[in-house]
Amino acid sequence: MAAGPMIAAPMLALRSVSKRFPAVQALDTVDLAIQGGQIHALLGQNGAGKSTAGRILAGLDTPDEGYVEVAGSPARFAGRSDAIERGVGFIPQADSLVDDLTLVDTLALSQPHRLVRRRTLTAKLRTTASHAGVPIALDTPARHLSRGERQLGELVLALAQGARVLLLDEPTSALGPREVKTLFDHLRAVADTGVAVLLITHHLADVRQVADAATVLAHGRVVHTGPVVDVNDRTLARAIVGDELDAPPPRHTRTPGQDVLVLSNVSATCGDPVPVRDISLRIRAGEVVGVVGVAGNGQRALAEVAAGRIAPATGTVSGGPRVAYVPERRLDALLPERAAWWSAMVTRLREPAFSRRGALDTTALVRAAGALFDRHDVRPRDPRVAVTALSGGNQQKLLAGRELDDGPDVVVLHGPTQGLDLLATHAIHKEINRAADAGTAVLVISADLDEARQLADRLVVLSKGRIVADVPADELDDTVVWRLSSGLSAAGGEPDRTIEDAAE
Repeated sequence: MAAGPMIAAPMLALRSVSKRFPAVQALDTVDLAIQGGQIHALLGQNGAGKSTAGRILAGLDTPDEGYVEVAGSPARFAGRSDAIERGVGFIPQADSLVDDLTLVDTLALSQPHRLVRRRTLTAKLRTTASHAGVPIALDTPARHLSRGERQLGELVLALAQGARVLLLDEPTSALGPREVKTLFDHLRAVADTGVAVLLITHHLADVRQVADAATVLAHGRVVHTGPVVDVNDRTLARAIVGDELDAPPPRHTRTPGQDVLVLSNVSATCGDPVPVRDISLRIRAGEVVGVVGVAGNGQRALAEVAAGRIAPATGTVSGGPRVAYVPERRLDALLPERAAWWSAMVTRLREPAFSRRGALDTTALVRAAGALFDRHDVRPRDPRVAVTALSGGNQQKLLAGRELDDGPDVVVLHGPTQGLDLLATHAIHKEINRAADAGTAVLVISADLDEARQLADRLVVLSKGRIVADVPADELDDTVVWRLSSGLSAAGGEPDRTIEDAAE
């Protein structure tokens, strides 16, 4: 009897891996195999165990049961350096580049030997970038790179360190369509050289664009795995969210009140490459205004100055007395070293109900935090767990719930659903609509044009730190955004339908 074709061992795998954190079974006997030359998507809700699986594969966590396998052999990683030595590259959701360092500087710091030759490292990076087809500025400080360029820079660094497997955690969460396409083109080129790629994501569009195989986790268990061509989007979506996702509420028209947040001829900078310049913007009570445009065109400076976190260099900002703010990086507004109840209640610690003779009433604070968890569906329901034990979606629900709970006059949300799954996104959208219905003036800054159009009454297009359009949401489609962002009229020939072209 003739022997069947030999099947190559996966380049990296989890074998019956389980991992538990306090109050959370993150992984339960998970098997996951990543083949060389393929892009494998790992899908699931926030809290399904995707990031835990990625961290174990990257050597950042160890399994309670089961093991990691490299090229068919069991491997035990004592830390990230062990995984790097075994050829495992890791690109986290929050990029790890230091703003003041170049890619060459970063590679030099990662070398095990103290004496390194900059010329040798530069040549190595240049060769690696050329083989990967990535045109990247090696001697430019990271702060001057766009979000997409920073991600590609991390990809080149991982390959230069000898990565034969690339793990990417939610790489598209803050990228626009053109940046996503560029990233995927490079990932496909890298996979075609034999490198194995694991793409941790919650976007079904990512799977369709680039993945060869997909595995879905739900509550720490594998509920689907197989080639992408063998499964449709409906089956994948049902595997991810089950029957938990309600139909989105019908869009309704609100009648805005008086001006609440007013920016008049404002210029401001917060250290990002692009400041905002001479911006004037009015948001009324009960109105949602969405800001769209290519990432890195002044969004952070606009968010910080509108929320009162920085003072304008010129111009004025006026708003109601109670201004809530959900920043782009959620951990900037949480207390990662403490139990979750601290993050839930930090803005209320001085209230008489929680402070007696200068001492905090911990029992009352934990009880109130638990009630906030119930109101905003933060899971697990125990506010005494570390805030870092919560998934990204539950951290965001905690943060949005805290900021919106008291009915603020103004709320500024920067990337409110960035990196979140369908259920968490749905929950945050309900919070935003509820606040606007109650009369809050809402400013939403989003890289997702569809999201902004769904939420907003008006859309503002930001390009190179300036507002180039301010129109009703239903009057702005992708083509109009491109033309307005490019300084053209809304009429004319048919351009490429991505807002990223506006940056060029």
